Amino acid sequence: MKFKNSRLLQYFVLLSIFFGGCIPQKSRFSLETTPMAGHPGARTEIIVFSDFQCSFCKKAAREIRRLLLAHPNRLKVYYKHYPLAYHPYSRRAAQAAEAARLQGKFWEMHDLLFAHAEALDDVLVYTLAKKLKLDMERLKKDMDSPEVIAKVNADKAEGERLKIRGTPSFFINRRPFNGSYMDLQRKI
Repeated sequence: MKFKNSRLLQYFVLLSIFFGGCIPQKSRFSLETTPMAGHPGARTEIIVFSDFQCSFCKKAAREIRRLLLAHPNRLKVYYKHYPLAYHPYSRRAAQAAEAARLQGKFWEMHDLLFAHAEALDDVLVYTLAKKLKLDMERLKKDMDSPEVIAKVNADKAEGERLKIRGTPSFFINRRPFNGSYMDLQRKI
């Protein structure tokens, strides 16, 4: 369902954020090892499938941060990797973020990767990791570990199962949000 009427979208977003909303087709997700920001007990959850080289994802990440600051006790956000094939460094960036997660620095790496989304390569990723004071030997080993590769692949496969057509893709309270990114950005 596409939202063309901005009042309808505004109503939906407010309803979703404050009361849990109601959209058909609640989806199932695997969230055990998925990075989460926000309040663990929040009634409203946003699951975002994203790509570190996607300019729209970069903008969405900023909006999500603002949302978390505005509603710290009402919202939790989960990040899922959905690296797109035509972004040459997005898969390696996702692996770097997951390796940073294993050292307790996912969101810090997430923010730095998006800040440098236009020029991601291993050299820059290692520079960012040093900036975060990560154990570099462990990071390099973890980036290529079966566990990290499986996590990125599992997120991507989950997105494909959910028929995600592009990034960023949002699920609010486990239901797909199909409004345009610009509508989401304006109304949230």
